[in-house]
Amino acid sequence: MKKILFLILFSGFGFAAGELSAQSRDNAVATSRNDDAALVAYPNPTKDVILLKAKDSSVRIKSVSFFSILGMQVASYSVNSNAAEINLEKLRPGKYLMRYTLSDNTQKIKQIIKQ
Repeated sequence: MKKILFLILFSGFGFAAGELSAQSRDNAVATSRNDDAALVAYPNPTKDVILLKAKDSSVRIKSVSFFSILGMQVASYSVNSNAAEINLEKLRPGKYLMRYTLSDNTQKIKQIIKQ
C-alpha cells in the first residue's frame, strides 16, 4: 500500500520509486564525502574539554573563538600549534559556534554542543 501511494504521489514528477531512493542515497553519500573541514574537534558533544587537531600536520591552529547562537562572543583562545585542548567548563550547557583560523588563513565555523 505504501509503495502504491509513493508511486502515485511521485508519478507526476517523473520519478520512479527506485530512482528516487537511489538519488537520495547518492546525495547522502556525496554530502558525507564533501566534508572539507581542515580541523577535527572531539568529543562533540563535550562536557568540559574539547580537543582540536588540524588534519594537515604542516598547518597550525592560530585562534579559536566561541560564539553563542545569538552571535555574542563568549570565549577566545590563541593556540599556535597543530593540536590543542581547550577547557570549556566556564561555558553554560548549550549550542555554540566555534570559529577557527589556521596558519594558512583558512577560517571555518563548526557547531559545538556543551553538555
